Amino acid sequence: MTTKPIFPAKVPALLALALLPFAAMAEDAPVLKLTVINSSETDVPTYILGHVLQKAGFEVEFVSADYTAGLTGLGQGDLDTFMCWDTTWDACQKAVATGDVINAGSSGIAVREGWWYPSYLEASCPGLPDYKALLQESCIKALATAETEPKAQFVAAPADWITYVPETIKAFGLAVEPITSGSSGALIATIKGAYDRKAPIMGWGYSPHWFFDKAEGNYVAFPPYEPACFTDPAWGPIPDKTHDCTTPSGFLWKLMNREASLAAPGAARIFYLFTLDAKTVADGMEKIDVQGQSYDQMAEDWVNANEATWKPWLR
Repeated sequence: MTTKPIFPAKVPALLALALLPFAAMAEDAPVLKLTVINSSETDVPTYILGHVLQKAGFEVEFVSADYTAGLTGLGQGDLDTFMCWDTTWDACQKAVATGDVINAGSSGIAVREGWWYPSYLEASCPGLPDYKALLQESCIKALATAETEPKAQFVAAPADWITYVPETIKAFGLAVEPITSGSSGALIATIKGAYDRKAPIMGWGYSPHWFFDKAEGNYVAFPPYEPACFTDPAWGPIPDKTHDCTTPSGFLWKLMNREASLAAPGAARIFYLFTLDAKTVADGMEKIDVQGQSYDQMAEDWVNANEATWKPWLR
Protein backbone atom coordinates (compact mmCIF):
# COMPACT_ATOMS: atom_id res chain seq x y z
CA MET A 1 0.00 0.00 0.00
CA THR A 2 1.15 3.53 -0.76
CA THR A 3 0.67 5.65 2.31
CA LYS A 4 -1.72 8.53 1.73
CA PRO A 5 -1.13 12.00 3.23
CA ILE A 6 -2.48 12.37 6.78
CA PHE A 7 -4.37 15.65 6.34
CA PRO A 8 -1.17 17.76 6.60
CA ALA A 9 -3.01 20.95 7.44
CA LYS A 10 -4.48 19.43 10.58
CA VAL A 11 -1.73 17.24 12.02
CA PRO A 12 0.75 19.90 13.25
CA ALA A 13 -1.68 21.22 15.87
CA LEU A 14 -2.04 17.79 17.43
CA LEU A 15 1.64 17.05 16.97
CA ALA A 16 2.40 20.13 19.03
CA LEU A 17 0.17 18.78 21.77
CA ALA A 18 1.93 15.43 21.56
CA LEU A 19 5.27 17.08 22.24
CA LEU A 20 4.06 18.79 25.41
CA PRO A 21 4.85 17.18 28.76
CA PHE A 22 1.96 15.29 30.31
CA ALA A 23 0.97 18.12 32.64
CA ALA A 24 -2.75 18.46 32.07
CA MET A 25 -4.80 17.93 35.19
CA ALA A 26 -7.06 15.02 34.34
CA GLU A 27 -9.51 15.98 37.06
CA ASP A 28 -10.05 19.36 35.37
CA ALA A 29 -10.64 17.83 31.95
CA PRO A 30 -14.14 17.17 30.61
CA VAL A 31 -15.58 13.67 30.43
CA LEU A 32 -14.16 12.13 27.25
CA LYS A 33 -16.84 10.62 25.02
CA LEU A 34 -15.39 7.75 22.99
CA THR A 35 -17.42 6.47 20.04
CA VAL A 36 -18.37 2.79 19.91
CA ILE A 37 -20.31 1.42 16.94
CA ASN A 38 -21.32 -1.93 18.47
CA SER A 39 -18.96 -3.82 16.20
CA SER A 40 -15.93 -5.45 17.77
CA GLU A 41 -13.35 -4.74 15.04
CA THR A 42 -13.66 -1.04 15.82
CA ASP A 43 -14.72 -1.13 19.46
CA VAL A 44 -11.83 -3.31 20.72
CA PRO A 45 -9.20 -0.58 20.16
CA THR A 46 -11.61 2.06 21.44
CA TYR A 47 -12.11 0.25 24.75
CA ILE A 48 -8.37 -0.31 25.13
CA LEU A 49 -7.82 3.41 24.54
CA GLY A 50 -10.52 4.22 27.08
CA HIS A 51 -8.96 2.07 29.77
CA VAL A 52 -5.54 3.63 29.16
CA LEU A 53 -7.10 7.09 29.52
CA GLN A 54 -8.71 5.95 32.76
CA LYS A 55 -5.31 4.83 34.03
CA ALA A 56 -4.13 8.37 33.33
CA GLY A 57 -6.94 9.72 35.50
CA PHE A 58 -9.40 10.82 32.83
CA GLU A 59 -13.11 10.14 33.09
CA VAL A 60 -14.32 8.24 30.06
CA GLU A 61 -17.75 7.50 28.64
CA PHE A 62 -18.32 5.00 25.83
CA VAL A 63 -21.08 6.40 23.61
CA SER A 64 -22.88 4.17 21.13
CA ALA A 65 -23.57 5.49 17.61
CA ASP A 66 -23.81 4.04 14.13
CA TYR A 67 -20.83 4.68 11.91
CA THR A 68 -22.02 7.61 9.81
CA ALA A 69 -23.86 9.27 12.70
CA GLY A 70 -20.70 8.92 14.77
CA LEU A 71 -18.71 11.02 12.31
CA THR A 72 -21.42 13.69 12.39
CA GLY A 73 -21.46 13.66 16.18
CA LEU A 74 -17.68 13.97 16.24
CA GLY A 75 -17.81 17.18 14.22
CA GLN A 76 -20.62 18.59 16.35
CA GLY A 77 -18.77 17.90 19.61
CA ASP A 78 -21.21 15.28 20.86
CA LEU A 79 -18.37 12.73 20.57
CA ASP A 80 -14.67 13.21 21.16
CA THR A 81 -12.85 10.32 19.45
CA PHE A 82 -13.56 8.09 16.47
CA MET A 83 -11.79 5.15 14.80
CA CYS A 84 -12.15 5.61 11.03
CA TRP A 85 -11.67 2.74 8.58
CA ASP A 86 -9.56 3.36 5.51
CA THR A 87 -12.45 2.17 3.33
CA THR A 88 -14.40 5.24 4.39
CA TRP A 89 -11.63 7.63 3.39
CA ASP A 90 -14.09 10.06 1.81
CA ALA A 91 -16.14 10.32 5.01
CA CYS A 92 -12.98 10.78 7.09
CA GLN A 93 -11.74 13.50 4.76
CA LYS A 94 -15.09 15.26 4.80
CA ALA A 95 -15.17 15.32 8.61
CA VAL A 96 -11.66 16.76 8.87
CA ALA A 97 -12.34 19.32 6.15
CA THR A 98 -14.90 21.01 8.40
CA GLY A 99 -12.10 22.15 10.69
CA ASP A 100 -13.94 20.73 13.69
CA VAL A 101 -12.12 17.38 13.54
CA ILE A 102 -8.41 16.61 13.57
CA ASN A 103 -6.67 13.47 12.39
CA ALA A 104 -4.28 12.01 14.95
CA GLY A 105 -2.76 9.72 12.33
CA SER A 106 -2.68 5.98 11.91
CA SER A 107 -3.49 3.70 14.82
CA GLY A 108 -0.93 1.27 13.46
CA ILE A 109 -3.71 -1.27 12.93
CA ALA A 110 -3.43 -2.55 9.36
CA VAL A 111 -6.82 -3.26 7.83
CA ARG A 112 -8.20 -4.85 4.71
CA GLU A 113 -11.75 -5.11 3.43
CA GLY A 114 -13.36 -6.55 0.35
CA TRP A 115 -15.29 -9.35 -1.31
CA TRP A 116 -14.22 -12.42 0.67
CA TYR A 117 -14.78 -16.04 -0.37
CA PRO A 118 -13.64 -19.44 0.97
CA SER A 119 -10.94 -21.21 -1.01
CA TYR A 120 -13.20 -24.15 -1.88
CA LEU A 121 -15.43 -21.79 -3.92
CA GLU A 122 -12.72 -21.78 -6.60
CA ALA A 123 -13.97 -25.21 -7.71
CA SER A 124 -17.33 -23.64 -8.67
CA CYS A 125 -15.84 -20.34 -9.80
CA PRO A 126 -12.63 -21.20 -11.69
CA GLY A 127 -10.50 -18.16 -12.23
CA LEU A 128 -10.93 -16.68 -8.77
CA PRO A 129 -9.65 -14.45 -7.29
CA ASP A 130 -10.01 -12.56 -10.61
CA TYR A 131 -13.39 -10.82 -10.58
CA LYS A 132 -14.11 -12.13 -14.10
CA ALA A 133 -14.88 -15.50 -12.52
CA LEU A 134 -18.09 -13.87 -11.27
CA LEU A 135 -19.21 -13.40 -14.86
CA GLN A 136 -19.45 -17.15 -15.39
CA GLU A 137 -22.91 -18.69 -15.34
CA SER A 138 -21.69 -21.69 -13.31
CA CYS A 139 -20.34 -19.40 -10.59
CA ILE A 140 -23.51 -17.32 -10.41
CA LYS A 141 -25.61 -20.49 -10.21
CA ALA A 142 -23.46 -21.91 -7.39
CA LEU A 143 -23.90 -18.73 -5.32
CA ALA A 144 -27.60 -18.22 -6.09
CA THR A 145 -30.16 -18.77 -3.34
CA ALA A 146 -33.95 -18.98 -3.35
CA GLU A 147 -33.95 -15.32 -2.31
CA THR A 148 -31.60 -14.08 -5.06
CA GLU A 149 -32.03 -16.49 -7.99
CA PRO A 150 -31.14 -16.06 -10.86
CA LYS A 151 -28.51 -13.76 -9.35
CA ALA A 152 -25.71 -14.75 -7.01
CA GLN A 153 -26.06 -13.86 -3.35
CA PHE A 154 -23.55 -11.52 -1.76
CA VAL A 155 -23.67 -11.28 2.03
CA ALA A 156 -23.36 -7.54 2.45
CA ALA A 157 -22.28 -5.54 5.49
CA PRO A 158 -24.73 -3.65 7.74
CA ALA A 159 -26.47 -0.76 6.01
CA ASP A 160 -24.51 1.99 7.79
CA TRP A 161 -21.12 0.64 6.63
CA ILE A 162 -19.57 2.33 3.60
CA THR A 163 -18.51 -0.46 1.22
CA TYR A 164 -19.42 0.60 -2.35
CA VAL A 165 -20.81 -2.89 -3.08
CA PRO A 166 -23.77 -1.66 -5.21
CA GLU A 167 -21.40 0.62 -7.15
CA THR A 168 -19.02 -2.29 -7.74
CA ILE A 169 -21.82 -4.53 -8.99
CA LYS A 170 -23.02 -1.86 -11.40
CA ALA A 171 -19.57 -0.86 -12.62
CA PHE A 172 -18.53 -4.41 -13.50
CA GLY A 173 -21.90 -5.67 -14.70
CA LEU A 174 -22.17 -8.46 -12.13
CA ALA A 175 -25.31 -10.59 -11.75
CA VAL A 176 -25.07 -10.31 -7.97
CA GLU A 177 -27.72 -9.43 -5.40
CA PRO A 178 -26.40 -7.98 -2.11
CA ILE A 179 -28.31 -9.06 0.99
CA THR A 180 -27.72 -6.56 3.80
CA SER A 181 -26.76 -7.99 7.20
CA GLY A 182 -28.54 -6.65 10.24
CA SER A 183 -25.30 -6.45 12.23
CA SER A 184 -21.65 -7.42 12.08
CA GLY A 185 -22.53 -10.49 14.15
CA ALA A 186 -25.16 -11.54 11.63
CA LEU A 187 -22.67 -11.02 8.78
CA ILE A 188 -20.10 -13.28 10.40
CA ALA A 189 -22.67 -15.89 11.46
CA THR A 190 -23.96 -16.22 7.90
CA ILE A 191 -20.53 -16.52 6.30
CA LYS A 192 -19.08 -18.79 9.00
CA GLY A 193 -22.15 -21.02 8.97
CA ALA A 194 -21.78 -21.61 5.23
CA TYR A 195 -18.01 -22.04 5.62
CA ASP A 196 -18.46 -24.73 8.26
CA ARG A 197 -20.86 -26.58 5.92
CA LYS A 198 -18.55 -26.04 2.94
CA ALA A 199 -21.45 -24.33 1.16
CA PRO A 200 -20.82 -21.75 -1.60
CA ILE A 201 -20.67 -18.28 -0.07
CA MET A 202 -19.28 -14.83 -0.79
CA GLY A 203 -19.60 -11.73 1.34
CA TRP A 204 -17.99 -8.66 2.84
CA GLY A 205 -14.84 -9.66 4.68
CA TYR A 206 -12.34 -7.65 6.65
CA SER A 207 -9.20 -7.84 8.71
CA PRO A 208 -8.33 -7.74 11.54
CA HIS A 209 -10.87 -10.38 12.43
CA TRP A 210 -10.64 -13.68 14.27
CA PHE A 211 -12.58 -15.53 11.53
CA PHE A 212 -11.27 -13.99 8.30
CA ASP A 213 -7.67 -14.02 9.56
CA LYS A 214 -7.80 -17.79 10.22
CA ALA A 215 -10.24 -19.20 7.65
CA GLU A 216 -8.90 -20.46 4.32
CA GLY A 217 -10.08 -17.90 1.84
CA ASN A 218 -9.20 -14.90 -0.28
CA TYR A 219 -10.51 -11.57 -1.56
CA VAL A 220 -11.82 -11.03 -5.07
CA ALA A 221 -9.27 -9.11 -7.12
CA PHE A 222 -10.84 -6.20 -8.94
CA PRO A 223 -8.87 -3.96 -11.33
CA PRO A 224 -6.35 -1.66 -9.64
CA TYR A 225 -6.88 2.05 -9.31
CA GLU A 226 -7.52 3.99 -12.51
CA PRO A 227 -8.82 7.54 -12.97
CA ALA A 228 -11.98 5.97 -14.42
CA CYS A 229 -12.83 4.78 -10.92
CA PHE A 230 -13.55 8.36 -10.02
CA THR A 231 -15.02 9.66 -13.28
CA ASP A 232 -17.26 6.79 -14.36
CA PRO A 233 -20.85 7.63 -13.35
CA ALA A 234 -21.22 4.04 -12.18
CA TRP A 235 -18.82 4.80 -9.35
CA GLY A 236 -20.10 8.17 -8.34
CA PRO A 237 -17.98 10.77 -6.51
CA ILE A 238 -15.22 8.87 -4.73
CA PRO A 239 -12.38 11.06 -3.43
CA ASP A 240 -8.71 10.62 -4.18
CA LYS A 241 -7.16 7.38 -2.95
CA THR A 242 -3.81 5.75 -3.52
CA HIS A 243 -4.95 2.14 -3.15
CA ASP A 244 -7.25 -0.07 -5.22
CA CYS A 245 -10.79 1.20 -5.72
CA THR A 246 -12.57 -1.98 -4.75
CA THR A 247 -10.16 -3.94 -2.58
CA PRO A 248 -9.38 -1.40 0.16
CA SER A 249 -6.43 -1.84 2.45
CA GLY A 250 -4.67 0.54 4.75
CA PHE A 251 -5.05 1.50 8.39
CA LEU A 252 -7.52 2.44 11.04
CA TRP A 253 -7.29 6.23 11.46
CA LYS A 254 -7.68 8.16 14.71
CA LEU A 255 -9.98 11.19 14.59
CA MET A 256 -10.64 13.61 17.45
CA ASN A 257 -12.90 16.58 17.98
CA ARG A 258 -10.76 19.73 17.84
CA GLU A 259 -12.31 21.42 20.89
CA ALA A 260 -11.89 18.25 22.94
CA SER A 261 -8.21 18.10 22.01
CA LEU A 262 -7.75 21.64 23.31
CA ALA A 263 -9.80 21.05 26.46
CA ALA A 264 -7.88 17.88 27.34
CA PRO A 265 -4.37 18.16 25.81
CA GLY A 266 -3.05 15.33 27.98
CA ALA A 267 -5.70 13.00 26.58
CA ALA A 268 -4.99 14.25 23.06
CA ARG A 269 -1.32 13.41 23.55
CA ILE A 270 -2.22 9.87 24.63
CA PHE A 271 -4.51 9.48 21.63
CA TYR A 272 -1.80 10.72 19.29
CA LEU A 273 0.70 8.17 20.64
CA PHE A 274 -1.84 5.34 20.92
CA THR A 275 -0.89 2.45 18.60
CA LEU A 276 -1.82 -1.21 18.42
CA ASP A 277 -1.40 -3.98 15.87
CA ALA A 278 -3.91 -6.09 13.97
CA LYS A 279 -3.22 -9.24 15.99
CA THR A 280 -4.06 -7.48 19.25
CA VAL A 281 -7.39 -6.41 17.77
CA ALA A 282 -8.17 -9.84 16.32
CA ASP A 283 -7.36 -11.51 19.66
CA GLY A 284 -9.57 -9.03 21.49
CA MET A 285 -12.40 -9.62 19.03
CA GLU A 286 -12.22 -13.36 19.59
CA LYS A 287 -12.49 -12.84 23.35
CA ILE A 288 -15.60 -10.72 22.80
CA ASP A 289 -17.33 -12.56 19.96
CA VAL A 290 -16.41 -16.17 20.70
CA GLN A 291 -15.52 -16.41 24.38
CA GLY A 292 -18.22 -14.00 25.55
CA GLN A 293 -15.91 -11.72 27.51
CA SER A 294 -17.02 -8.15 28.17
CA TYR A 295 -15.28 -5.26 26.44
CA ASP A 296 -14.24 -3.82 29.79
CA GLN A 297 -12.68 -7.09 30.94
CA MET A 298 -10.87 -7.57 27.63
CA ALA A 299 -9.46 -4.04 27.79
CA GLU A 300 -8.52 -4.27 31.46
CA ASP A 301 -6.67 -7.55 30.83
CA TRP A 302 -4.73 -5.95 28.00
CA VAL A 303 -3.83 -2.89 30.07
CA ASN A 304 -2.65 -5.07 32.96
CA ALA A 305 -0.51 -7.23 30.66
CA ASN A 306 0.99 -4.41 28.57
CA GLU A 307 2.04 -1.66 30.96
CA ALA A 308 5.39 -1.32 29.20
CA THR A 309 3.53 -0.46 25.99
CA TRP A 310 1.11 2.18 27.24
CA LYS A 311 3.02 3.79 30.11
CA PRO A 312 5.23 5.84 27.74
CA TRP A 313 2.07 7.38 26.21
CA LEU A 314 1.39 9.09 29.55
CA ARG A 315 4.73 10.86 29.92
